[in-house]
Amino acid sequence: MPAPIELPAALATTLTTWFDEREMVSPSVDYAVFDRTGVVFQHGIGEFQLDGRAPRVDTVYRIASMSKSFEMAAVLVLVERGLLALDDLVSDHVAEFTDPVDAFGVAAPVTIHMLMSNSSALPEDNGWADHELGLSRADFLAVIARGLHFAGTPGFGYQYSNIGFWLLGVIVENVSGQSFEDFATTTLLEPLGLGDTRYSVGDYPQSDAARIAHGFGTFDEGATWFDRPVVGTGIGGCAASMFSTVADIAAWSGWLSSAFDADNADDTVLSRASRRLMQRIHTSMPAPADRPAEQQLEGVGYGLGLMVENDVRFGLIAQHSGGLPGWSSNMRWHQESGIGVVVFANTNGVKPGIAATGMLRAVLDELDPPALDIAIWPQTVDAATAIDEAIRAGGDITVAESIFSPNLLSDVPADVRAARLAKLVGEIGGLTASAAAIGDRLIWATSEAHVAWSIPGINGELECRIELTPTDPPMVQRLEVERRVPVTALSSVIRHYRPVTS
Repeated sequence: MPAPIELPAALATTLTTWFDEREMVSPSVDYAVFDRTGVVFQHGIGEFQLDGRAPRVDTVYRIASMSKSFEMAAVLVLVERGLLALDDLVSDHVAEFTDPVDAFGVAAPVTIHMLMSNSSALPEDNGWADHELGLSRADFLAVIARGLHFAGTPGFGYQYSNIGFWLLGVIVENVSGQSFEDFATTTLLEPLGLGDTRYSVGDYPQSDAARIAHGFGTFDEGATWFDRPVVGTGIGGCAASMFSTVADIAAWSGWLSSAFDADNADDTVLSRASRRLMQRIHTSMPAPADRPAEQQLEGVGYGLGLMVENDVRFGLIAQHSGGLPGWSSNMRWHQESGIGVVVFANTNGVKPGIAATGMLRAVLDELDPPALDIAIWPQTVDAATAIDEAIRAGGDITVAESIFSPNLLSDVPADVRAARLAKLVGEIGGLTASAAAIGDRLIWATSEAHVAWSIPGINGELECRIELTPTDPPMVQRLEVERRVPVTALSSVIRHYRPVTS
């Protein structure tokens, strides 16, 4: 396992004092930065039991809807065992469920995948669901049997549905023959060593009572606090009842993101393919309304139990919030590097996702991990090397014509390319007599078949870009040479897709 990341002292100070100028009205806030090795920074402010003690790395908070990623992993375990399929109809597994009828009077079947990706057309139900977590299985199925109202056509559009996740909990129980809590505990929590993560506060031994945060509410902006009783755990426990610590969430998030680690080969609990599936956009979403000044997102969507953001600079970030009366939480991580942040608060409505977003951005800006490492084809490297040598030897790229696709010199003839190249070389005062190996001059890539690299000149640099065909053998179908200029903020995400050679 690699060594933990080290945060510079100035960044650690910034994180420690984060809420000095950014108010979060809560009795306490517990937050941590992590990587795939675990927590690398933790800080707690306030009092988690209003008794003078600040939260620590092992203080237990309720994580509410952050539970949904655990639930989706449990569903995918059953898929990998061949007991479920994502395209299975919900009605085939829950007899009480009836598919809706579309605008043309035709049944519109709802699949398991639609429930998992919040595209079932069941409408948003947070206000109701928060107070119905304690419904018994029998009472919930009676609600389902009476019929549900759908707001749209299944499979088209995003709506956040707790009932949909509760139905998935029923399906897990029906298929596994166990209670959802027992199945998730034995297949996920125990194998992953998440000993501080439970589905009920009553599952913790009495000796842990002193480290379990209490939930609170306020009607006067924190001047006074009142106790928020723990909403009971019932049918909704699968999707919103869990309790955990920043250390366990760091371990959980690191395990999920390790599916993108090229050096990881662990498929024992749940395959890397299924973990990656959770962290990909399945249903497009509107941009976050609570971050109107956020200009750094190119796209947002729901994965499977996780929201996925496409950051302009850093690429894909997985995240999910949780909220119940007395509790608020958010976890998020940069998929490529595994660097993440988790924030807990023991009151509701304080939007810790805003703080977590800012903290993660501060860490990523400082550590500057690539948005994506792309292992380019050996043929891509070979083609770039051949063209690089031709340009540096005098500019006659036709010496590499044997690796060109037929379109390349018909799109732009060789004499035109030669004239353009000579002009560019002149603009940078000529090429230097020597240059580092091409592997040290690679700049960016968008796929295994694409790469950009630099060629140094006296007064500047050239940037060369090639793209290969999907044929066997791959051929160079596109070649562009330009004078290299500083990247803009908008283009930096592409240029931070780092090419990696074997």
